[in-house]
Amino acid sequence: MPSAETSAKPRISVLIPVYRDWAGLESCLAALAAQTWPADDFEVLVVSNDAEPPSPLSRAGVRLLHEPRGHSYAARNAGLAMAQGEVLAFTDADCRPEPGWLAAGWAALQADTEASLVGGHIRIAVTQRNVATDYDESFAFKQAESVRNGSSVTANLFVKRVVFDTVGPFNAALQSGGDFELCRRARQSGFKIIYAEGAVVQHPARDSLAALFRKNRRVAGGFRRREFDLLNKGFVLRLRFVTNMLKPRLRFWLRLLRGQSHTDVLPAWRRPAVTLVQVCIHYHFAFSLLLPPPRKDQH
Repeated sequence: MPSAETSAKPRISVLIPVYRDWAGLESCLAALAAQTWPADDFEVLVVSNDAEPPSPLSRAGVRLLHEPRGHSYAARNAGLAMAQGEVLAFTDADCRPEPGWLAAGWAALQADTEASLVGGHIRIAVTQRNVATDYDESFAFKQAESVRNGSSVTANLFVKRVVFDTVGPFNAALQSGGDFELCRRARQSGFKIIYAEGAVVQHPARDSLAALFRKNRRVAGGFRRREFDLLNKGFVLRLRFVTNMLKPRLRFWLRLLRGQSHTDVLPAWRRPAVTLVQVCIHYHFAFSLLLPPPRKDQH
C-alpha cells in the first residue's frame, strides 16, 4: 500500500525553461492555471537559464529554479532532478497550453499502454500577417510528421519517468535538437512515441525574417553537434552533407508554389514569397553547418 507521502505526489510535473522571457512565462503560467487537470495533481517547475539569478515568482504552486550553466536542456535537466511526477510534461515559456493539454497528454499514455512518450499538437498563433509569419505557419512544428519519424520537440512533449531512468537526461551540451537526441536514445532502448492531436499548445509565430534566421542558425548548430560531433563524424562528412544540401530542390520548391506541401495553408498569391524564404532558409542552414554554434545569448 503506498504511503501518504507517495500518494500526495502529483502525477504530472510540468517543466519550463526560461531565458529572460518573463512576460511570455506569465502568459504560459496563466494558461497552466486554467488546465482542466486537477490543480493538486500537477506541479510546475520553472528553470531560469540566465546567468543572473531570477527574481522570485509570485504565482502559488510554481517552483523557480536557477541553472545558469549550458543551454535550455541543462535547465530542463535541473527541473527533471527536482520533479516528482511519474510523467514529465515539457513546454516553453513562450507557449500557451490549451485547457485540456495535460488531460489529453495523460489520456494518450493511458490509451496506448505501450507508449512512453507523447508528442502533442502545436498550433501556430499568428497576430500579424507578413511573410515571416506565413513561413512559420507553413513550416514550424510539424509534430505529426516528427512523431512518425520518431521524435517530438519539447514545446509539447510528455515523457514517462521510466524513459529518463533508462536512457538518462537530455544532453546538456546541445543548444538545439536535444529533444530529438533524447527521442533517438529512447527509440534505441525500445520506447514508443505516439502523437496526440488533442494535447495542444499554442506557439507564437516568429514575426520577422531576422527571428527566422536566428532560429535557423541555432537549429543548424544543434544539428551539427547532434549529427556530426557527437557521432564522431569529421569535417569531410559534414562538408559532403553540405555539398548535397547545396543541390537545387526544384521539385520540392515547385510543390510549395502549387500548395502541395507545407504551403497548403496559404492562398496561392502568398506562396511565392514563402517559397523564396524557404530557399534562403535552406541554404542558410547548409552554410551554418560549417560555422561554430552560436553563443548562448543568440536566442
